[in-house]
Amino acid sequence: MNFLIVEDDEYKKNKIVDCVTEAFDKTEFKHAKSVNSAVVFLEDLEPNFIVLLDMSLPTYDLDASSGGRPQGFGGIEILRNMEFFDLSNKVIVITQYESIPIGNKEVDLEQIRDDLKTEFEGLFHELIHFNVVSDAWKKSLIDSITELSDD
Repeated sequence: MNFLIVEDDEYKKNKIVDCVTEAFDKTEFKHAKSVNSAVVFLEDLEPNFIVLLDMSLPTYDLDASSGGRPQGFGGIEILRNMEFFDLSNKVIVITQYESIPIGNKEVDLEQIRDDLKTEFEGLFHELIHFNVVSDAWKKSLIDSITELSDD
């Protein structure tokens, strides 16, 4: 199984990789840490890669000097680029947020899931809430990947 992980948090990325490699045989990972580095991968992404996508990402890879502030919806930019490149890879969004501020209100994950399903019907598969104090996200991730591999 092949995965592109788009995640700027090293701890979270490692937890996701550990979960996937424990559950599935023969895994391969590519890793992007920002919107721009993800777009570079997308240009040549093979159709058998599943994209594991964070929602809040910096514009550029962070280094000692900069990288830009995280975009609350950097993940949306990546989904839009996937549409632009006419990609068919399935996307599982994995976020630590319980809600996301839009304008002057907080939008819960259920609403965001529904919105992503509507706007990115052919790409979006699932939204998973990553939580460091609970392992429930692991079962959701494994179940989602299994669904995609059974398709």
